[in-house]
Amino acid sequence: MNLATLLGLVVGVVVIAFIGLMIVGVVLLARRSRRQALAPAPGRTDAGVALVQADDAVKDGADELAFAVAQFGEDRTRDFAATLATAKADLTRAFRLQQRLDDSEPDSDQQRAEWTHQIRALADGARTSVQAAAAAFDDLRRTEAGAPDTLKVLRASLAALATRRAASASTIADLRTKYPDSAISTIGANLDATDTALAEGKKAADAVDAALASSTVPNVTDELKAVQDAVSAATQQLDAIDHRRDELLAAEKSIAELVTETTGAIAAAKTLRDSPPDPDSAAAVNDAIDALQRQLAAVAKAGRRDPAAQLDALVDASDQLDVAVAAAQNQQRRLDGARAALGGAMVSAKSQIAAVTDYIDGHRGGVGADARTRLAEAQRQLMLAQNESDPVNALDIARRAQTDARDADALARYDAGDGLHAQYAQ
Repeated sequence: MNLATLLGLVVGVVVIAFIGLMIVGVVLLARRSRRQALAPAPGRTDAGVALVQADDAVKDGADELAFAVAQFGEDRTRDFAATLATAKADLTRAFRLQQRLDDSEPDSDQQRAEWTHQIRALADGARTSVQAAAAAFDDLRRTEAGAPDTLKVLRASLAALATRRAASASTIADLRTKYPDSAISTIGANLDATDTALAEGKKAADAVDAALASSTVPNVTDELKAVQDAVSAATQQLDAIDHRRDELLAAEKSIAELVTETTGAIAAAKTLRDSPPDPDSAAAVNDAIDALQRQLAAVAKAGRRDPAAQLDALVDASDQLDVAVAAAQNQQRRLDGARAALGGAMVSAKSQIAAVTDYIDGHRGGVGADARTRLAEAQRQLMLAQNESDPVNALDIARRAQTDARDADALARYDAGDGLHAQYAQ
């Protein structure tokens, strides 16, 4: 037998074996489709029907496992085999429970209900697990059957990313002329990472080509996944470059807008600083104005700069000015409110002190020390309020004078025998 004849026989055997595998696959698929079409709807099956469906599914699964082993090898079908073994064990338990239901031994209603429930759970679990494992290999077969078309698309993606990589290199070169390294440090290694991903993608794509060119059933799922991962990784690296470019441009625009806004804010803040509600508020506003003006001066300087960092600093300084101005305005409103209420409180305190003074003078021997002490404290508080420059503090003191005067009046009336009148008067 010459070499040509031997090679012809080998090729013929391989082709016949491959055709045989395809025929088995078609038969298994048809059998499964027919059984699924005849299967009762979920939720309407009793324990016996569930057992039949599970038993058929496990038998189909055994056939499909043998087919999968022949096509993909034992390593790639190990999980399928473990799933099938577990399903067989569960099915055996279910049949034993069914036998207990069918034997002549009397069982309670509760036992029968519990066993029926267990049978359904075991049978349904065995069926669904095996069918899911078989479906996964159906997906795998479809993936590998369409591998040439998938690889064509992925190679086109790799080529497009290689072209885009050149454009991204130009983008980074342009960014380096405009901004310091700190502004683009987050994307400094992205081109190298892209090159690595593209090289790994090409290597995996070549492995797929080699597998497809072999005379055996190809095992290309992992390699196709590696190409897809490489495409995704390269895309993410190049996207990050574009995103950083857009972020820096947006920061430049925001700085210009914020400079215009802060000009008016500084003018208003200076007016408040020059007519402050108190020295502390003036100092806080003035410090915030100086800090913001320093940031504006830094922005105005020529040369390369990090607009993102400058925008953050400018926003922080602007926020600090807003806080200082708001605090001063709140203090101003607080002082204005205190001044408005102070006049009335002073008049009320004077009036109450005068009234209780007259009462005590008219009942000298009948009013004790407690009332007189409260009156003296009210008079002292009134004097303090009159000499207090802070309207808020003056208002608090005047209100204490009012309280002391009311207490003095009540105590005096009680001492003079007019306690009931004082109680109702309050």
